[in-house]
Amino acid sequence: MFPIFIAQEQGYYAAEGLEVTLNYSKGSSDAARQLAAGNVDWGIFSASATMQAVQRGFPLKSIMQIYYPDTFDIVVPKDSPVKTMADMKGHTLGVSDLAGGEVPMVRASIVESGLSEGADIRMVIAGEGDPTTVRSFEADRIQAYAGARRDLLLLPAQGIETRSITPAAIAAFPGDALAVRTETFEQDPELLVKFTRATLKGWAWGMAHPDETFALLKTKYAAASLGDNPVAEPFWALVQTYYTAPEGVEKHGTFLPAAWDTYMSYLQLGEGEQKALAGPVDLSEVLTDEIVLKAWEGLDLSNP
Repeated sequence: MFPIFIAQEQGYYAAEGLEVTLNYSKGSSDAARQLAAGNVDWGIFSASATMQAVQRGFPLKSIMQIYYPDTFDIVVPKDSPVKTMADMKGHTLGVSDLAGGEVPMVRASIVESGLSEGADIRMVIAGEGDPTTVRSFEADRIQAYAGARRDLLLLPAQGIETRSITPAAIAAFPGDALAVRTETFEQDPELLVKFTRATLKGWAWGMAHPDETFALLKTKYAAASLGDNPVAEPFWALVQTYYTAPEGVEKHGTFLPAAWDTYMSYLQLGEGEQKALAGPVDLSEVLTDEIVLKAWEGLDLSNP
């Protein structure tokens, strides 16, 4: 969330007349519930959580792509005989939680590889890249692990070098977006433009001053999680890739609807509880670039 931290540090929100408080949820599903319930004014969470919330009858608008690639991955030990997801047939895959943000991506990967959850591959809880995950690998309780890439960075630091087996089609899923309730979008769009404009300034400053940003994160804004963490530097390098838009994106923060549509199609595959979505949602009613494009009007980020 460094763009928000930097926007606070540099006074970009204050300049827009805003006082912003950042609260932490228990993950994307929880963040979407908090937003839908009206407990917060905006939320940043996964594309899958957004579409699930909308399908359950909560009218939300995604107004800004916060970062572009999905932040989850599936890995195996570097010397594993498993070369692709299809090779996981008859094996067990560990996840952080059976309701974790990585699970929709894992289920899509299983289907993409021609496998069936349960019959061909099992999912079990195996920590968050911590010693529990390491022990699960060492005891051969799991043969692959899926989780947030930040957690996966912990595995090499604990002696397990890894490589990704996430299918290419799944790796192209979109990352987290900024969402608001539809009533907020309709009643106070100028407030959203102000917030988005300041956040874009925070993103630009942070990307242009990576060393200074990293120092601020380690000592002030994320000291508890970064501080003396041995993987802090590679994590910061990874985060910067999240915030680098792919080719074809002219204005940072605008959406790639095709990526969302692809993700949506995979979320409808499988049977029973394996289906993250019971059917399609109207993405034209969910995704809007209107706020971001207004925030970019007259905005010069060439020298943040």
